[in-house]
Amino acid sequence: MRSAALSAFTLVCSLFFAAAAQADRCQQIRAGLDIGSGTTKVAVARVNVCQLRIEKVLYQDQRAVAWNDALAHSADNQLNPAITQEGIAALQQLVAHAKRFHPQRISGVATAVFRNASNGQAVIEQLQRQTGAEINIISQEQEAKLGFLSAKAALNDPAIRDEQLLVWDIGGGSMQMTAWRQQSGKLVADIYQGKLASVTLKNFILTVLKNSPQVSSPNPIGSWRPSVLRFVQFYATNEVSPQIKQDVAGRRVIGIGGVHGFSIRNQLPGKPHRYTLTELQQLSQQQVWKGDSELSGDYRATDVSNLLLVEGFMQALKIDQVTLVEASLIQGVLLQ
Repeated sequence: MRSAALSAFTLVCSLFFAAAAQADRCQQIRAGLDIGSGTTKVAVARVNVCQLRIEKVLYQDQRAVAWNDALAHSADNQLNPAITQEGIAALQQLVAHAKRFHPQRISGVATAVFRNASNGQAVIEQLQRQTGAEINIISQEQEAKLGFLSAKAALNDPAIRDEQLLVWDIGGGSMQMTAWRQQSGKLVADIYQGKLASVTLKNFILTVLKNSPQVSSPNPIGSWRPSVLRFVQFYATNEVSPQIKQDVAGRRVIGIGGVHGFSIRNQLPGKPHRYTLTELQQLSQQQVWKGDSELSGDYRATDVSNLLLVEGFMQALKIDQVTLVEASLIQGVLLQ
């Protein structure tokens, strides 16, 4: 009898320690980097690599680095040494903080500005040498799919199906809209890959409307507001595919990235987790009359034009409401 009890106890202990060992193997501390056209972000998290789930975010931070602005003012389509050194310094600070959590890997992605600059790959290689992080320049299609994965992870709701969502990601130099749908029994991705984004719209206002290409900020936009909105609406109407427009009609639109989650949200009263087209229109009518001295933060040069960018797209695509989630590309980087 005692022998049987001992055997049962031994079995329970074996199962317990086996489960604990398995759980331990599934746990990793990972650091992710998102090097965008205007912002460099970092996050460190405990990740369940078996279930592909972010269990706890341990640290996150970001730095403003005006990569896209520097490229826009470049005569040779190259990122100059000054902005490169600024970018290296910002990334070194973020990586140093991340290393305090002893991540098992530090990896990241770089987006539009590095795709467009003729020396983009060389700059990324400098960043890698100076920080020890593994960084890859990704295509806009990869960026869109990674953004969708990040948004889904941030929603953290297993009941939500991919086909119920459209993820809208706006950065400094590119915009993506991503929706998945069933086709012939398989999931296929509809992806809008746009060039009109935060910095590109700001530069359009300065160079085309105001004829002031050497000025760093378009504020106050003032009476130029209707012209900016007409341009954005025309662009969205003609550039976004009929399939994406159809997808928008029946799905929950999720806004991610710095424009939605930081710039727009921080300008709205109470910093809500969703906003309507009506709320955005009312806000932009007020903000366009403000100069930089009446605004705050590192991104005030694009904050007001961001409102018009999103407002124009929402009008053109008949989007009534956007739900915000705190996601960039980092969640996808952490899970991959």
